[in-house]
Amino acid sequence: MIYAGCDLGVSAAKAAIVTDNGSLAFDIIPYKSPTPQAAVDAMANALAKAGLSGKKIDRCLSTGIGGKAVPYSEGVVPETVCLSRAVRQFNPRVRTIIDIGGQCTEAFSIDTQGVVGEAAVTDICVAGLGMFIEVIANALEMPLDKLIQASLSSKNPLPIASQCVVFAESEVISLINEGCDKFDIFAGVASAVADRIVGLVRRIDVIEEVALVGGVAKNSIVVGDLEEKLGLRLASLNGFDPQLLEAYGAALVARESRDLSIETISMILAERFYGRRGQ
Repeated sequence: MIYAGCDLGVSAAKAAIVTDNGSLAFDIIPYKSPTPQAAVDAMANALAKAGLSGKKIDRCLSTGIGGKAVPYSEGVVPETVCLSRAVRQFNPRVRTIIDIGGQCTEAFSIDTQGVVGEAAVTDICVAGLGMFIEVIANALEMPLDKLIQASLSSKNPLPIASQCVVFAESEVISLINEGCDKFDIFAGVASAVADRIVGLVRRIDVIEEVALVGGVAKNSIVVGDLEEKLGLRLASLNGFDPQLLEAYGAALVARESRDLSIETISMILAERFYGRRGQ
């Protein structure tokens, strides 16, 4: 049987397809069209990679800020549930998850069964750290991947004081106009982002191992700064793309709930992952 998950975030649609025997295919599409169409396109690409048609999917669940907008989804699963399920698939030793998305940043703990415990969500700015980094990269007029690679060698990261993305962008433009090196600027931005993540994470009891997920987890300069500031090594997830974890988790939940109604799934998730509290 074939199961699917779709994660509609702030900047991209992610799709995952799994079978009873394991994973099949995944896809990520940055938004260039309305989000429902991006969800359709991402799943179509994943199906093509797996050599399947949409009629072959036995159950699909969605997640993310736009989860309710996925036209082919049978139900929506909370992001924390999807992340808990997917992370434990790759590393069952993880007890703290840090999710850095385009809209918000969240840190939460899980127990040995994946039940969500303490949680903290960023409330500093409406723009999440993923969006924050993308806006700064646009201001520096360089592709993000090249900025990250070049900024790793910066010896003089320039401090960025502003936490709001609008003011930070103005601050960066001022530094550019002063003739400052753009790689030193971006290294300073990465350090500021790491500081904000640490401030959030320390609002809960950090239990190792700690996993970093979301698109920002692919930013090596932020990862390095974060490990240094937290004083620990982030957990390995066996090389799986951290931006796909929510979609993959939704697909895993779809597989595990194949014989249940959507209403029953919601009740079970509230009990299993939130200790009967609901989300």
